[in-house]
Amino acid sequence: MKKPIILFLLITAIVGIIVYGFTTAPQKIKQVKLEISGGNGIWKPQISQQIFPLVKPGESIDPEELEYLKETINALPWVKSCEIALKNGTLIIRIVESNPSIGIFFAGNTYLIGDDGFVLDRKSGLYPINPLYYYKGKTSPFTMENGFIKLKNIIEMEISLVKERLKSLKIKSLKIGELKPEITITDIGINLIFPETKTIVYLDNSGNSWNNFIKFDKLVNGLVSGIYDFRFSNLLIRGRSQCSNKKS
Repeated sequence: MKKPIILFLLITAIVGIIVYGFTTAPQKIKQVKLEISGGNGIWKPQISQQIFPLVKPGESIDPEELEYLKETINALPWVKSCEIALKNGTLIIRIVESNPSIGIFFAGNTYLIGDDGFVLDRKSGLYPINPLYYYKGKTSPFTMENGFIKLKNIIEMEISLVKERLKSLKIKSLKIGELKPEITITDIGINLIFPETKTIVYLDNSGNSWNNFIKFDKLVNGLVSGIYDFRFSNLLIRGRSQCSNKKS
């Protein structure tokens, strides 16, 4: 009874070693196939430029190198997710593209930003994307990370705060209805511009400033033309012909 069991275990071990050796042995790449989905393929040139220098037909690649290649591709700004497989010498790279989530207008250009904060593209002038944020600061809103341009963390935080605060604030005009402001981020706060009512609202980054604006908006029951400054303890309202201070 012992001999058959020992023989079976020996054969199993040999087969396991052969399979392990086959699956972990380097395989030669005969061709590379790039498949892109999740978008309209607009980032394919940028993705190809980054990928193809890393993999060349005729080279051998092992499983560890495949995993490293996958991690490298997933780190690209234009890639949302990536899967890699090597079948019969064909290296198949399946990529889901990133889509722009916001736009930043800065220094005469519109920067298309992905979910992770990296810049996907730069367009000259104003480019139609929603939402679009204007940036007017003394320094650039961008930094470099892993060789790519990225929105600074502090700017990302400010944009997130603005999004959350505007959700709870439905700004209306008696004549037009609900208004959507143009949002400008500065070094000291946020400016909201309402072209329909010719209204400008100055806010700082504190919750108190926004709360005062919310209270005022409810009090007047709809914005009218003027400049409203909620960055200070007193509410400053400046119209075309008069300027007055009111307690917030």
